[in-house]
Amino acid sequence: MGERNEVSWNSIIAAYGMHGLLDECVSLFHRMLESGLLPDHVTFLAIISACCHAGEIDQGIQYFYSMKDNYRILPRMEHYACIVDLFGRAGRLEQAFKTIKGMPFTPDAGVWGTLLGACRVHSNVELAEIASRCLFDLDPENSGYYVLLSNVHAGAGQWSGVHRVRHLMKEKGLQKVRGHSWIEVDNRTHIFVSADNSHPQSEEIYSVLDILLQERRSLCSSTCLSKE
Repeated sequence: MGERNEVSWNSIIAAYGMHGLLDECVSLFHRMLESGLLPDHVTFLAIISACCHAGEIDQGIQYFYSMKDNYRILPRMEHYACIVDLFGRAGRLEQAFKTIKGMPFTPDAGVWGTLLGACRVHSNVELAEIASRCLFDLDPENSGYYVLLSNVHAGAGQWSGVHRVRHLMKEKGLQKVRGHSWIEVDNRTHIFVSADNSHPQSEEIYSVLDILLQERRSLCSSTCLSKE
């Protein structure tokens, strides 16, 4: 490029980060500095996010504080969400919670949702209850948060908690949103849900599905016989 600015550097740094290439991401960051351009909040969001996906906790924290201490860029909500995700992925949920409590502004649903998702992965019922209460206040109509909390209780074998959450959903008239699958064919997007018959080619689709399932069963049977 004849001229590189913050946008071009941020774009390529973010691209490398999205594909898990943290070393290249960091190298580009330093090349950006050497070119005489200063990073902005987008630059640090890209790098901290890359550290998060690469599991480099200490490095991510280092860039978070460098943003404030070295470049006087105040972290925004999305930076804190990245740090919460960083700790959450590593199972350091207490540190994630302390990060939220130490934020200079009120956490939004995205931040609490990140913590709740980490609690689901690491089976932390106590923090899941705290996060979900905040989420129910911020976004009471989102059934996904109730389902996540129910799954945390189920994972811990606390079935009374599962029944309590389901009863709460019923009281509020909330229903679990059905999962959708989609595929693009000839520039057209086709959307499906479980046991869906609304597609105009549903008979053909299920016919092909039956053939595939029969072939799979036949293959499994052949494999079992060969092992015997």
